[in-house]
Amino acid sequence: MLTEACELEHGLACSYLFSAFSIKQDVNEGGLTWKQLQSARLWASEIYMVAAEEMLHLAQAWNLLAAVGGEPYYLRPNFPQKRTYYGFDLPLALEPFGASALRRFIAYETPADQLEPFPTSQSNDDAPARYKSVGELYGLIRDQIIALPENELFFPGVGQMGPEITHFPDLIPISGRQSAIAAIDLITEQGEGTDIDRGDSHFAVFQRTLNAYLDERTIDPQFEPARPVLKNPVPRIRGDWNIEGRVNLITDPLASRLGDLFDDVYSLIMRLLQHAFAEGPAGPVAASFCDAAINAMTTVIKPLGEGLALLPSGRSDGSRAGASFGLTRHVTLPTPARIARTVAAERSRELANEAALLAEIPNVPAQIRIASNNLKQIAEKL
Repeated sequence: MLTEACELEHGLACSYLFSAFSIKQDVNEGGLTWKQLQSARLWASEIYMVAAEEMLHLAQAWNLLAAVGGEPYYLRPNFPQKRTYYGFDLPLALEPFGASALRRFIAYETPADQLEPFPTSQSNDDAPARYKSVGELYGLIRDQIIALPENELFFPGVGQMGPEITHFPDLIPISGRQSAIAAIDLITEQGEGTDIDRGDSHFAVFQRTLNAYLDERTIDPQFEPARPVLKNPVPRIRGDWNIEGRVNLITDPLASRLGDLFDDVYSLIMRLLQHAFAEGPAGPVAASFCDAAINAMTTVIKPLGEGLALLPSGRSDGSRAGASFGLTRHVTLPTPARIARTVAAERSRELANEAALLAEIPNVPAQIRIASNNLKQIAEKL
């Protein structure tokens, strides 16, 4: 269940980021007034905040896994994922900002006290866990942590990552049952809030955003804050992406090349974080790998994702490209720190060189040049 939680947190972060990437940032893009643009920018910033907390939740799940004898896990199925893949019977997909995406986000984060129960049915130990929301999955994990003998479940003294290395201020190191329950409660409260305070929970953010969006559409039916980004875009058809035509191929040469670059940078970020968490806080490269990964998330992935949403997809329908968040295999960096640093440095230089070539192409979005400069600095530091 913890590994399933890792997949979900990772997938949700990508889904939320994709939606934020698609939101317009300039009135010159059309479809909204200056005042409406301020609302759209607010919605984007709040969704970015939620996505950042989902990455915190992934890091917290990695700490929980380490505490019970597991390893940090970042693999997940590529988008789109069938609604039956996870226990909550909801699909995971990359979809531009709008009512459809927001309603799906609300369903993921619905508080437990607002869920309809599953019909009672006979099951066996091999049946997958069923849950109606992410919070309910963590409730099942919480029940097991309470039920299992503490001295048999946890490995005391295992290196636990904390905020001083990871740059996640709320990350809780796990030392036993009490801290594990505190970590799960933090995740569920950030996701769905509490009975007395939904506040800035993910559930409340998405509900507020949906209501505000629908109000604007009622006042002005022409209001369109989202770029016409392809749903589930991919820069190439490979492996499990060729799923019954449910992905949309980017055919514009520049956008396709940038899509590949995005996926490669994103994959390197996950490998850096995985290695850091597997090493623990005493590891010789844990801090530098976390620095590079967190820096790249905000200064490279964000502008690349927004830049892709501005580029044509190459189709005749006027659609825009988008980030696929594509993964191939769970290929971790080598365990020895010296080798891991060498491999990471080589890969980051390759990606920085590719970004520099793309940034020189005439009329490329300014975001690509920003991402290229930032990636070069990260590579040099590694």
